[in-house]
Amino acid sequence: MGLISGITTDVAREYSTTLITPNTASDNVKESLTAKALPASVVVISPEARARLLQARDEPISAEQQEKNLTALAELKSSGQGPSVNLGYALFNDLNTSTDASTLSPLLSMTADNTQSAMDDFAAALHQVLAEGQVGRGRYDNSDTAEAMALTLTQSKLHKLIEKYVSGDNQKQATGIADQMINVKVAIRNSAMLSGAQDTLTLAMRYGTRDMQDSARDDLKKFESGTARPQVELNGMMKAMNPDGDMNAVFSAFAAIIRATPNPGNAAQPSIDGALKQLDIYCQQWQAFTEKYAS
Repeated sequence: MGLISGITTDVAREYSTTLITPNTASDNVKESLTAKALPASVVVISPEARARLLQARDEPISAEQQEKNLTALAELKSSGQGPSVNLGYALFNDLNTSTDASTLSPLLSMTADNTQSAMDDFAAALHQVLAEGQVGRGRYDNSDTAEAMALTLTQSKLHKLIEKYVSGDNQKQATGIADQMINVKVAIRNSAMLSGAQDTLTLAMRYGTRDMQDSARDDLKKFESGTARPQVELNGMMKAMNPDGDMNAVFSAFAAIIRATPNPGNAAQPSIDGALKQLDIYCQQWQAFTEKYAS
């Protein structure tokens, strides 16, 4: 039987030998020390067993046993309980990431290592990736070209984090959540650009020359068909993305896409230069990301 709460096997055995069956009205059972009548259905402890019980109770519990007891208590308290999402995470409280955090929050409960520290690390990594995709975009360039790079790299980084932190059984679902978030951003981007092209055409029809009207009409058709420059750039960057391959080749492809921007009379050169500087920032961020979160 072993040691139970400080009571030895011998003492426990002594108790088992003193258990009696319920008394009937005619029974005349006396307690061994006081000679008082006992009620029905009681456990009678002999003087020898009582002495041994008192001796066992008075013996101090060793430090080793105390440590075991505390460990067992902690395990009991935590049994059936997994890590909990901390609403104090920067992921939820940073204005640049809080909206996306609501979308990605289910990923936190999918960690392969079902511990609080793993969840905390995952939340910090998600915050870094989302913040770089938002705040980093404006370091040198806020153009749609820089936004296309940010969307592409953010999606790839999220895939990397899912591979690192999410259990295999949940990775497909987690990737779907991340991709859906990016798809929504792309859809909002396209909708805003299409609306802008429609407004431009409206203004051109009211106040512009025939050439301005033709140009605005042509731009609108391109946005409607998905062949406008910003859309082509984003598609090209996403196709070029190969996070498990040579990222230098990926960034070179990004640079080539940027330099292909129509630039009549060098009018677009400041935007091109700004996008290339922003690309350098993204290159540095990617290098730091892979060093920190390499599996």
